[in-house]
Amino acid sequence: KKIEFRAGQVMNDRTIFDARTKILGLYKEKHFYKTEVHDSVVVDTLNKAKIFFIIEEGIQPRIGKIVINGNNSIPDNKIKGKMDTKEIGFLRSGKLTEEKLEEDIEKIAALYKENGFLDVVVEEPIIEVTGDRFTITIDVTENQKYYVGDIAFDGNTIFSTVYLSEVMKLSSGEVYNLANAEESMQNLYTMYADEGYIYCSIVPVENVRDSIIDITYTFNESSPANVNLVTITGNTRTREKVIRRELVTIPGERYRRSDVIRSQREVFNLGFFEDIQVMPGAPDDSGNIDIIYDVKEKEGVGTIGGGIAYSAQDRLTGYIELSHPNLFGRGQRMYTKFELGGRLTNFQIGFTEPWLLDTRTSAGLDIYYVNRQYEYYTKRDIGFATRVSLPFYLDYTRLSYSFRTERTQILDISRTYSAPNSGYSLYDDTIPKWTIANSFSLTRDSRDYIFNASSGSYIAFGTEFAKKLLFANVDYNRYTLDARAYFPLFWKVVLMTRLSTGVVTSADEVPVYKRFYAGGIGSDGVRGYPDRSLSPIEDGRVVGGNAILINNIELKVKLSQSLAFILFFDAGNTFKTYRDVNIHDLYRGAGAGIRVEVPMIGVMGFDLGYGFDRERPGFEPHFQINPFGMF
Repeated sequence: KKIEFRAGQVMNDRTIFDARTKILGLYKEKHFYKTEVHDSVVVDTLNKAKIFFIIEEGIQPRIGKIVINGNNSIPDNKIKGKMDTKEIGFLRSGKLTEEKLEEDIEKIAALYKENGFLDVVVEEPIIEVTGDRFTITIDVTENQKYYVGDIAFDGNTIFSTVYLSEVMKLSSGEVYNLANAEESMQNLYTMYADEGYIYCSIVPVENVRDSIIDITYTFNESSPANVNLVTITGNTRTREKVIRRELVTIPGERYRRSDVIRSQREVFNLGFFEDIQVMPGAPDDSGNIDIIYDVKEKEGVGTIGGGIAYSAQDRLTGYIELSHPNLFGRGQRMYTKFELGGRLTNFQIGFTEPWLLDTRTSAGLDIYYVNRQYEYYTKRDIGFATRVSLPFYLDYTRLSYSFRTERTQILDISRTYSAPNSGYSLYDDTIPKWTIANSFSLTRDSRDYIFNASSGSYIAFGTEFAKKLLFANVDYNRYTLDARAYFPLFWKVVLMTRLSTGVVTSADEVPVYKRFYAGGIGSDGVRGYPDRSLSPIEDGRVVGGNAILINNIELKVKLSQSLAFILFFDAGNTFKTYRDVNIHDLYRGAGAGIRVEVPMIGVMGFDLGYGFDRERPGFEPHFQINPFGMF
């Protein structure tokens, strides 16, 4: 590509010399030193030449030292910490890349401007080579350091000066931070755009007094814009109605930037679009604007097939699944699943209509058969449930109701199990028991993306009441709270904090299968301990608790679309009654894990947790395969 020889080209000493020079130049660009290029020309009887270039690659030095001169106000380590170019060291190659070094010069200048040195000059780096090491010298001229003086607003009629001041990242008397100044401008424009003033012009006028900068923000607010036409493109399988009903940008209403972002979020959270781009159309004579939502459908949204899954509770299972979140392009969800393993037989079928009768009310039906083996017994559930959900008056909030009828039987009680002298016994449920349960839940979900959140929160409060009505003979009241918050920190790092708690009561003894069990993985997981191991103990057996408290903190780093690394800290326990709940009795665990998305299988997860409060503190591995792609 560099020498560009072609067949039939006339060759002479000049063209060969130019080729050698280009090759040497390429090696010099890559920072190879003492490279030699020789040529050999072989001419046949037809006067056709074959040219051979013999290259003796020289050395490629590494960065031995980075010298910063003139930095009187910011120390070397802080400047070097901002640079991607690093000196050779442990786990650092010290390789020199021109593009990165150019970006580092800009980062150094940005660092100074964040610290008030708006007139800083960062010279081009000087690169010297000694032996097999580079020395990079960067000269800095700091110049004057500036501070923020008076801040004023002129021409603002839509928002008061007090309200505008609240979104400013600059404050009088502080060091002038250019990044904060730019963020302040962005915040002001966002405020106006959220009220439809997308044509508003804001000009910061600066008056410099020695080291003080006074700023007056001059507004030309213009007129607000309304939404004109809303167009949807790119939907090859999904009906336009399914997308349009999720939008909160309505033709004729005020254009708001926050409504556009909310609409994009709602459509994305349907789960069957890979990407959603929002493009403004040309404004009409009145300044009203068209909005174009261009969607890209996911390939292979529905699942027809099978595979394997693994959890510590059920061990290895095989499954056959037929599911689709967008049935016939109508947005309806359907699933059928049969799962079989040494400890589990599971059959489920369900259907959800997310917009019943074209309203925001969703409704669904589930039928299931689950035969699961536990440590001392096997539990068999056969049941069906109907559910309905509708928006609550609070934003992002839904109120849900479910009616469930279930037949439960305890089978295959272990010979090592001995019934207690009083209270509940597994033998009480060897005769099938019927449950009629009514469940209510209030859920607020503001996560940006429900399948892989990086911001927002999720709060769900649920109640379930089972009474001895008609043919039912099980009685309990169950209350649960699950609260999570997501915080984007930097790069692709997200912090998640979670609090989960619950209480179950009964006029009779609470059945063992309705109690709480903590430990291991899952919604009641405490990693670093075996599944279902954290529970009140009776006669040496885990019997479950009537109250639970779980705290989780997780730091997630998304390394690629299919690979993520996590650090976690868990604390939790179950208690005999809610009166026994004590934060000092929580079992603590911490560790690290990975998540890998594997085609045709799902998400594979491996966590290694260290249990601090085990009888003998140590590590506990947790491995699972989830075909649904979520843990």
